[in-house]
Amino acid sequence: VNQWKEIMQACLSSGMKKTTWCRANGISEKQFFYWQRILRKEAFASQGENLPALTKTELPGAVSFAEIKLPVPENWSQETFLPDVVIRQGSVTIEIANSASDQLLSRIGGLLNAK
Repeated sequence: VNQWKEIMQACLSSGMKKTTWCRANGISEKQFFYWQRILRKEAFASQGENLPALTKTELPGAVSFAEIKLPVPENWSQETFLPDVVIRQGSVTIEIANSASDQLLSRIGGLLNAK
C-alpha cells in the first residue's frame, strides 16, 4: 500500500496526465487506477471517522436539517440580496443566487428528494 501511495504522489507531483505518466514510468494503467480507487476509499473512510456523529430525532415525522456554510462575498449584504431562484416545499423556502455552486445545488436537491 505504501508503495502505491508513493507512486500516486509521484504521478500527481509530475503535473502530467495520469495515463501519460504511467506509460512513461512503466506502470500498468489498470493497476494504477485500481490502487487509486482503493486509496481513495481508504482516505474517505478515515476521514469519516473524524466527522461528528449524527443523531436521529426521536420525534415521529420530525425534519432533520444540515447546516451548509458558504463563503460570503465582501460586497454582499442581506438587504441587497435578491434570489434568482426560490424553491418552496411545504413550509420550507430556499432562496438561491445564480452564483450558487454545483455542489451546493446538488446537496439541496438531495435534501429535497430525501423522504
